[in-house]
Amino acid sequence: MHPNKGRMLKPRGGIKTLSRKIRKITKKFDGDTQKIRGDLILDLKVLAELAHDQATKIKKGGRPTKEHRNWARLAAYISQTINSIAKEYDLMKIKEKLEEIKRMVEKLERNHGKTT
Repeated sequence: MHPNKGRMLKPRGGIKTLSRKIRKITKKFDGDTQKIRGDLILDLKVLAELAHDQATKIKKGGRPTKEHRNWARLAAYISQTINSIAKEYDLMKIKEKLEEIKRMVEKLERNHGKTT
């Protein structure tokens, strides 16, 4: 880059160079975003399995309790969030979903303390 009259830096190489650089930046951003979303989905799948296990852990001959239903609700919401993340590109919407999962887990923690 070299300075021009307006004291701004001007890219060297013309439109082809600029186009190549934009493609490279876009590819890197898309790749990073895809990796982050992929890692997040894998982490959430583990949590969904854990919540499902807790929801189905009923004593022999027993009935589902309120806590079991809350675990089932959490497992379902995590699964919905996984599907949403797989389709969603808006990071704020993804963050909102994760915050809702956090609130649901906190509620489970508070209720668990009352039942033990």
